[in-house]
Amino acid sequence: MSASLITTPAELLEQIVLIAARQHLQGPPSVLRSLRLTCRMANSALSPESNSYMYFMLFRDRFSPWRHFPGGQLTVDNIEHELRKRFRALQRIRRGDVADPDILESLSTIYIMMLEDDGRNWDQLLWARLPIFMTRFLRERLMVGAENNNGWPTENEVNVLAVSIFWLMSCSESICDETDELRKEFVQLLSPYSFAGFRYPCFTGLEYDFCPLENSPKTVVTSAYGVYSPIRPVSTTICYFGRPVPLNLPPVAPYAILVHFSRLETHPLMIPPHLPETRAEAVANGISGPTKEDIVYFNTRCKTHFPGTMYGNRFDTLLKSRRHDPDWTRSIRDPLYRSPSSLPGQYIPGTISGRWQGSFIAPYYDVYKDMLSSPSAPSPFPTFGRFPLCVTFRELYCYSPSIPLPLGGNEGVFENAFLPIGCRWHETEAGIEFTGKNASFKAYYSPPRQEHLEIGFVGGTAGESKPSTHGAFDVIITGVTEDRYAAAWGGYRYMGRIRPSDGLIVLLREPLDPQMVELGRALFRGYIISSRNFVGRWRRVSSGVHPPEWESIFSLCKDMSWE
Repeated sequence: MSASLITTPAELLEQIVLIAARQHLQGPPSVLRSLRLTCRMANSALSPESNSYMYFMLFRDRFSPWRHFPGGQLTVDNIEHELRKRFRALQRIRRGDVADPDILESLSTIYIMMLEDDGRNWDQLLWARLPIFMTRFLRERLMVGAENNNGWPTENEVNVLAVSIFWLMSCSESICDETDELRKEFVQLLSPYSFAGFRYPCFTGLEYDFCPLENSPKTVVTSAYGVYSPIRPVSTTICYFGRPVPLNLPPVAPYAILVHFSRLETHPLMIPPHLPETRAEAVANGISGPTKEDIVYFNTRCKTHFPGTMYGNRFDTLLKSRRHDPDWTRSIRDPLYRSPSSLPGQYIPGTISGRWQGSFIAPYYDVYKDMLSSPSAPSPFPTFGRFPLCVTFRELYCYSPSIPLPLGGNEGVFENAFLPIGCRWHETEAGIEFTGKNASFKAYYSPPRQEHLEIGFVGGTAGESKPSTHGAFDVIITGVTEDRYAAAWGGYRYMGRIRPSDGLIVLLREPLDPQMVELGRALFRGYIISSRNFVGRWRRVSSGVHPPEWESIFSLCKDMSWE
């Protein structure tokens, strides 16, 4: 009797599908659909209900392994549903329709795939021609709706995900392949998101709230350009492995800022011919400020780091998706899905310790003031000056049984980088001791323990401080500009705290020289994205919960030679 599909055992049919599907690992396996359409017997034999192992293998062959599920939580229905959803998203992206009515589902799926990528997801996204799609989307769809918004791009769910994905897929090669005109176009398109803090927040929650509670009252300040802090889309619901899950949307500003700096860096700072060649020559001639070698160092070393590039630090030893864990945990807040670490926080211990270097933008006050006073977006968007920024950070932890700094709620705490007003501190190599005003409290923080550096996150839930499995309650960050860089660009000290609910880092910067008060005190607030770049906004200390007179952007990456 001749062989036929009807007489073929289900196990053999399964192996035929898997062998055929592995010949072309990118994109949906067309052989599966073709075989299921041949007859009812084949359709039944190859259904998820009859062949859970085959669907498990198809998922494993094409997508990066899931790392965020407790053991035994996934069923074949979960896997099959996610498989179908990802294939639908990939096919839509490959078709190239930037106005597809289901684009929100597609982009939310792609965003999570990129955060979970350990290589295989990116192969699928290349099959879908994602870079081509995202470039077209930014150029053709990002500004849709701006005509009814006084020329400002909208911060809706689709635009937020599109800009985030655009950065996550960036690499030095793709930027080098862009023409100067295209780079300028991307900078112009995303500059409103980067600079207009009065319209586009840079933070997942209100920046001045150290322990946000879900139903806590919010301070609302109105101004000529609306409510401050501006209202942004917070979450949407996605279907994740067959289950509705809230997806907390990232703020668009940090990703726009990273795109901005990575394009600016293709044009190095010019070296004025009158500068001394070296620091030794500058000292010998009594000249202060940068030297030619300082600017050469800045142009070659102080560049934005890309999510998927290896830079030679300890984070390169982690899975790529592990470096995204804080970003993933900020997005997925369902208790069933969690970080593989046993800790629920948003910061990997040891991330910020070391020397960081990059740029900040100093806005022109009058230009920024004009933006504040007009409801319409400037066109073209103004450009501002870029300046080097170097700082060596240290992180210190409050371990049990020590008691952390009071969380407080007193006025002015935010402008003091979430440190209690009036407290004093003394820092040594062994740690830092805080004393409250009128000796109202004492708190001691020490360097991270080695076993703490080798595992997971620093923990914390909204509204309370809880110790992690290693006893860490709270994180303090200190920093200073080293002498070499202070001589070139000015010296500062930094002090601040990490917000446990989302990993927001708030730092108070003050000049090292008390005689240099004109340099001013400033607040730097931002996140470490993909364990690579510390990015956010900075402004002068003065306005508290009120909109600042101006604020601008910064981006720092870790100096790999420091480790």
